Amino acid sequence: MTRFVEEAIARAGLLPVLTARRGGEMDVVRGAIASWRSADLLALGAVADLVRAEDEGTEVRIHEGNDDSVLWVDGAPSELDVLREVAVARISSAPGTKVGIDWGKWGLELAQVALGFGATDLRGPITRKSGLPILEDETKKVKGQGMVDLRSLMKRELADLVRYAGRLPVFIGEQGKRSDASSSTQEVAGA
Repeated sequence: MTRFVEEAIARAGLLPVLTARRGGEMDVVRGAIASWRSADLLALGAVADLVRAEDEGTEVRIHEGNDDSVLWVDGAPSELDVLREVAVARISSAPGTKVGIDWGKWGLELAQVALGFGATDLRGPITRKSGLPILEDETKKVKGQGMVDLRSLMKRELADLVRYAGRLPVFIGEQGKRSDASSSTQEVAGA
């Protein structure tokens, strides 16, 4: 943690929350939610991201279907409220809790930002940019690669979005099976 981030967290009054969370004192953390729930959003996000890094590392699971083992944040009235709810969920949940956001509801941009506020999981449909479903054998001509499976191309874009956020993407299929994001990228590249 940089000195700047540490000072911002302290100024927002969140250092005791971070210390209690790191010490495993979850009753203390949850008991103080009312006092830190309205704290500076960026400082709250910084605490949540530190907790996420310590608990979960850099892996982001990208779900094509629903996964009941993830705490999906989706009841907030605005985009800023979504980020706050993701951060609160990350800080106040037990270590190892998966916190996710649905890009189908909130958009890919907000989903990417939520990764910096403690989110570890993303879900949504693999569709065209228009939102229409991709047919099973649909392809698209890509310069230098020829005809490419459109579904793999969209998965590569999602994986790149996660990588740009400094995380490691892992795809989770509808049956809950993991698939390596690099294999989707290699399929698209023709490797």
